[in-house]
Amino acid sequence: MLKSRNLRSRNGRQRNHKAPAAQKRCGAAAVEFAVVLPVLVVMLAGTADYGRFASTAVAVCNASRAGAGYGCIHPWDSYTSQSFMTTCKAKVEEEFSAVPGFNAQNLSVQITSEGEWPHGRVRVVVSYPFRTVVNWGFIPNSIPISRTTVLPMVR
Repeated sequence: MLKSRNLRSRNGRQRNHKAPAAQKRCGAAAVEFAVVLPVLVVMLAGTADYGRFASTAVAVCNASRAGAGYGCIHPWDSYTSQSFMTTCKAKVEEEFSAVPGFNAQNLSVQITSEGEWPHGRVRVVVSYPFRTVVNWGFIPNSIPISRTTVLPMVR
């Protein structure tokens, strides 16, 4: 078993042989942090943009389903088509309104019927442009997200 020695200088203070090496290591840690920090910030910003994109894509899909869901149980004819289109678009906007930064002017909703009730279908196409927070350079700043939902008319 090794015994530690208590090294004392001539004036009675303990000598610390590790002080210069520890000071060099603190400088190396600061340099490493300065090199790694920009990489971490870019990764964090990319993760945030990707999460926002995924959230917006899910909201577009849910809004399309909400519009088609309303359309499949509320059949319309030439007399009620205008009020139906207004109500169906309102259902889509209501479903999509939880998205942060939602702008109703950018939301595009197309509603069409394929066939007649009881064998017809309702097609709802919802499009919304996604804008990145950071201008990445290698991907466009605005990416259109579009979803189509087709459901059979039930009533």
